Amino acid sequence: MTQNLNIDGALIREAQIGQAGRDLHQIQYLTVNESFSLAKLIGHREVKPPSGKQEYRFREVLLNKVKHYWIKGVLEKSLYTKSLIDLGLEERLDAVKRPSSIVQEIPHESGQILPEGKSVTDVFNQMGKGRTLLILGEPGAGKTITLLKLAQELIARTEKDLSQPIPVVLNLSSWGNKQQTIADWLIEELNSTYQISKALGKVWIEDQQLLLLLDGLDEVKIERRETCIQAINQFMQEHGLIEIVVTSRVRDYEALSNRLELQGAICIQSLTFQQVKQYLDRAGEQLEAVKTLLQEDTTLQELAKSPLTLSVMTLAYKGKKIEDLPNAGSKEERRKHLFDAYIERMFKRHKYEPIYSKVQAMRWLIWLAQQMFQKSQTVFVIERIQPTWLSNRFQKMLYQLLNYLFIVIISGLIGNLISQSINGMYIGVITGVLTVCLSTTEIKPVETLRWSWQEARKSLRNGILGGLFLGLIIGLVFKLANTQPEIIEGLQLGLLYGLTGGLILGLLGGLRGPEIETKTTPNQGIWNSGKNAVIMGLIGALLGGLFGGLIGGQIFGEEKWLQLGIVFGLVFGLVFGGGKAWLQHFTLRLILYSQDCIPLNYVRFLDYATEHIFVQKVGGSYIFVHRMLLEHFAQMEPAFIQPTSQLIHQSADRNNALTEFNSTNNFNPGTPSQTPVEKNIVCNNCSCTNPANFNFCTKCGRRLNQPLSQD
Repeated sequence: MTQNLNIDGALIREAQIGQAGRDLHQIQYLTVNESFSLAKLIGHREVKPPSGKQEYRFREVLLNKVKHYWIKGVLEKSLYTKSLIDLGLEERLDAVKRPSSIVQEIPHESGQILPEGKSVTDVFNQMGKGRTLLILGEPGAGKTITLLKLAQELIARTEKDLSQPIPVVLNLSSWGNKQQTIADWLIEELNSTYQISKALGKVWIEDQQLLLLLDGLDEVKIERRETCIQAINQFMQEHGLIEIVVTSRVRDYEALSNRLELQGAICIQSLTFQQVKQYLDRAGEQLEAVKTLLQEDTTLQELAKSPLTLSVMTLAYKGKKIEDLPNAGSKEERRKHLFDAYIERMFKRHKYEPIYSKVQAMRWLIWLAQQMFQKSQTVFVIERIQPTWLSNRFQKMLYQLLNYLFIVIISGLIGNLISQSINGMYIGVITGVLTVCLSTTEIKPVETLRWSWQEARKSLRNGILGGLFLGLIIGLVFKLANTQPEIIEGLQLGLLYGLTGGLILGLLGGLRGPEIETKTTPNQGIWNSGKNAVIMGLIGALLGGLFGGLIGGQIFGEEKWLQLGIVFGLVFGLVFGGGKAWLQHFTLRLILYSQDCIPLNYVRFLDYATEHIFVQKVGGSYIFVHRMLLEHFAQMEPAFIQPTSQLIHQSADRNNALTEFNSTNNFNPGTPSQTPVEKNIVCNNCSCTNPANFNFCTKCGRRLNQPLSQD
């Protein structure tokens, strides 16, 4: 490796530097970079090595999860892994914020093509400690695959030495859904994606034990991308030695005014004609029609520059005759036909009887893609479905009503069955009503049961105060209903509620999951909520019976308090122990199923979609095989699914001019383009121009207003 440093006008050349030389280069870089100055570095928390067998075990579990989810689950099963093409790289230092105090601090000019065979891993390794990198590329250029190949190399390195930072792959799209710092977002994502406790995640971030591989800056909501860049820069200033890699579509990144403060940036180059030809030659005679048409079709050449669309061609057009392929239309129309053909081929790839009809599967995939596209989500977790996924006000009102009725009816039945009296039913109904009214609409599963006294003390006081307040309300309701002769019994109920409710909420506040779960399955969080609700209900019944017995038998001498205490504790434990989240999720899924938005068994369908290479399974979550396929599904209408046999033949005159290639085997940029899109829709939100047949804006994801008829 050769590096040039220009400091105060003196050019220094270091030849074949080792690790010591890279560390020197890093210190020199830190000295001049205003974002990573030594003054700031001294103030940072030091990188602490792992200590103890247990921490090494935690690190090993996380490393195995990243490897299993992303390398074996995504990289090795990607559309073009089996015939990977060595992608060319271009250095793009102008894409990141460089220090302004020194001129020509970096030896290479921006835009320099890196030597053939030089990988992203080589570029990343040469940066030394504290390395940070931005990976840019066109849609389908292979940014995610490049990131995962880097992750694969880093995982192999860390497996040999667990004291090295742990590479963690996360998608930035979820950051835009909440106003939070990158550190807080990382803690939540580590918990939801890799089942790492928030306490352990916080320690690892503060001790800078992770190597962050953040995919999809362009997938953050457009109105939040500038803020996201600022948040990443702020995070890096506070964690100066943590290593980060970020990916983004080049045009979306260049449209932003802010720049990431990173050491380097590279841009993945489009494929050359020679690379495309070699790729198709390896496919054999099955793609002769594609190779023939490629010589004379400029639009097909443009599509073939993308590794993703080239891979999709090999699957969609395999065995096709040249007359079966589209020969006219704009680039967007041709890409649409290509993905339609791919979907058709994937539905036919299995010979056995399909579980679902094509119309059903398409409707559910389109709905899922549209929801994810509108909400800027890339990773789909069944537990994360929220009431905001309901499409209209009626569905949301129905959801609230059913959720209310389910909890109230179940609470009333429990009260009546246990106490065998109208008072017990009242207790159950009122408890259910209050818990529904005081709860949020967001579904928050209670996934784990592990006790922490330190955390419990924080919730105990609020629990007792809240319980006393609920008890007072219940006492007043009983008095107004003339079901109890004395107001003093309202105070007795308040005491019972306060003690039982406070202990239950204190218990819930002290519950923490294991530091890191060893395995996960789809919808595991909701099922754990149901299981934990039963456990917490039994504990609540025990506590309620204990205090009810003490109050009734020892103080007031009435046995009914024992029954009322059991009713209250059981209902309170069931609802707040995870039962509310389970019922909310059940109600939401029931409404979506009744509207034919999702199937009854969602996990079974998503596994079916995985088998047909529409989505990929990542641990307990799912992602579409590529963002472009998600966008393609999102632009479709479920009610109008057209067969792909209707090919695009807008013009009978085929462009017979042979394509000219320059001396470097690149496609000639001066080659005339095909017919442009005649009608467009301008998004009212971001002013982006979209094809007329699109339903959602390709830039911001908002639904487009269809143009008025010209008739």
